[in-house]
Formats: sequence, structure tokens, C-alpha cells
Amino acid sequence: MALKREGAITCFAFGADFSVGASFTVRAMCGSFLFREGICLVLAHDAPRALALSLLKMRMRQTIAMDRAQSPRHLKRILPLLALILGASALGATLPGGGVAAVGVAPGTVSVPPITACSEINKRKIIITRTSIGIQGAVLTKNGRPAQWATSLLDPMHRLSSSYKPPTKELVRITWRGVISSKGGYWLRREAAEALSSMFAAAEAGRVSLKILSAYRSFSTQVQVFARWVALSGLQQARKYSAVPGHSEHQLGTTVDLGSLTGVAWSNPKFPTSRTALWLESNAYKFGFVRSYPAGAENIALSCYGAEAWHWRYVGKNLAYEIVCSAQVPRIFLWNLQNGGDRVIGPACESLTPPEGYVLPSPSPTPSTSETPTESPTATPSEEPTPSPTGSELTPP
Repeated sequence: MALKREGAITCFAFGADFSVGASFTVRAMCGSFLFREGICLVLAHDAPRALALSLLKMRMRQTIAMDRAQSPRHLKRILPLLALILGASALGATLPGGGVAAVGVAPGTVSVPPITACSEINKRKIIITRTSIGIQGAVLTKNGRPAQWATSLLDPMHRLSSSYKPPTKELVRITWRGVISSKGGYWLRREAAEALSSMFAAAEAGRVSLKILSAYRSFSTQVQVFARWVALSGLQQARKYSAVPGHSEHQLGTTVDLGSLTGVAWSNPKFPTSRTALWLESNAYKFGFVRSYPAGAENIALSCYGAEAWHWRYVGKNLAYEIVCSAQVPRIFLWNLQNGGDRVIGPACESLTPPEGYVLPSPSPTPSTSETPTESPTATPSEEPTPSPTGSELTPP
């Protein structure tokens, strides 16, 4: 898998004899390379060369292994080309935002089909009947099996079936204060619940007190939540923040809405800049959680929902790191991943803390599997969670 940063990238094309034939420009998120083979290394003037060289060596080991069967006699002739590209990068080739732009391209890069634009999806009608509700033209998500929870893409176009439920043996109760307990009023998959408990403890150590506002929701519970928000704000406004049943990440059993125990309420316009929200923004990925709907006009246009500083989805530490590292909204990252697209490395990736034992680059991100529960829940998850004792706070959309 190639590593590329968003934006235009200039690469060198070369023939079977490894002679440089032409230069060409590609887009990091659009389509595949026009040439059969190519190698790119574009550095900002302040990018650490050690990192770039390490990445290049790893990609070249993969490329050489793939080429060995076809062109073994040409392997010795690739070094001059590498020297040429490294020399060019030393001259200060940059991209907007800086950082490592690309490291190698293997033969046969997959062309990722364009994802349906949110502006197009939002024009589609919501069809409501006596027995069902849905968005016109919506389809089942590609990774829609319960075991694929980490990579299931859910947006107004892609949905889960109405019968989708996490396996009962994988669900555990958790309290509104993040403690796994049979007395908890919320349900989550065990792996997500354990990660959330660790994050609550770390937040407390940092003088941030979190609380759960919402966790796993069945399809029928989401029907009630969506209907409540339609009644409050109307259908068109509700669909900007609340998912139509079947399209909610809460149905996966890995997503939580989080608020502050003592600080600014989640519904307060100041919450995104509160101590709680800022702590989550900086630290949640370390525990495997990503913010599905980030702020900013461009991000909103790509995620299809308004900014939600309270909505956090567990995908596992490795995948969370890769999503945050890419600087892409999770919807775009998962779409590219499902379609075999190239991994994107964002300009701020160097400032992030990779998971212990993580190796960069990774040919394809593989989310960790759910651990075998040591204790199964003794009851079927209730449709409505027990509210926290802090008051009758409205459930987030």
C-alpha cells in the first residue's frame, strides 16, 4: 500500500529497464497511477530525513519483492534512480502543509471509486411508512457483519440491517461513570467498554471528569431517538445531526456520546472548546476512539453530519491512530480502506503517539479483534439505557 499525503504529488515514471521516462502528477485521494511503476519521495524542508529514509527502505523491500519474479536482472539498476529521487527531495520539494508526501508506489495501485457526495445524499428523500423508515437509494454497508464492527462504514448512504445486533456474549454493562458493572445502565462491546474504562481513568488523572450520555442503541431505539429529534426540530434539521435508523454508529455497540460530569454540558455551544472536549480531541485516539464528525465546513461536507464533539467511536488503537494520522474524516478513511485505496499520511502525524509496538508503514490497517469475554451478561440488553443520575438531560442525536 502506498503512503501519500493529500494534494498533488510529482513522481517519476520508469520503464522495465528502470530508465526515467517522464514525470507525472497524481492526486493523493483520487484514482491510481497512470504508469505501471513509480517511486515518490517528497519531503518538506524541515521533515526528519531519518523518517523518510526508513519509510523508503520499507517500501522498496516490498516493491523489490514484488518485482523479483518479473525482472530479477534489473534490481541492481534501481539504486541510481533512488539516488536521483532522494537528491531531488533534498532540494526542498514540498507540498502544502509539509510532511512526508509519498513513499513508493507498488505496481497495480487500486483505483478507488468516488464516494457519493454528502450534498447529493442529502437531496434524497426519507421514506417513512407504517413499518419502516429509510433513505432513498441507501444500501447495506460493505463491511456489515458483526465481526467487522471496526471498519463498517455508516453514513446516510450506507446502513446496517434492521436486525443487526452485536453478539450478546460480547456485550457488557457499563455505568455512566465508565465502570464495567452488572449494575450499569448502558451496554457496549467488551473491548470498547474496557478501552473506555481506561480512558475515563486517564481523564480523571488529568482532572477531566467524563460521563456517558449514550452507548449501544438497537435499531428500534434509534427509531425513537430519531423521532424525538424530528419532533423537536423538524425532519430536515434532524437529519443533519441524527442518523436515520440503520445508519447510526451506535448500533455497532462501539460508539458512545460523552459529556462532562461537572463542566459545560454537551448541548452548550461552548462544549467543543471546553476542557473536556479538548482533552478528548488530544487523547481519545490513544485508547482506540475517533471523533466521527469533526468540526469545519470541509469536514462536515465530507462526513454528512454536523460537528459532534461528544460522539466517539471505538475502532481499536491501531486503526484510530491511522485515522487521526491521516487527517481524514473517518468516513473517507474507511471508504478508501474498504476499496483498497492508498494510506494517507497527514501533516501532523509526527506529533501523534503511535500505539505500543506499532510499525509504520502498515500495508493495510487491520483492526484488533474483540477479546473473548470472561463473563457474559446475564440479561438481554434493554432497549432504553438507564439515564445518569445527573438530571433529565436530552439524549444526543
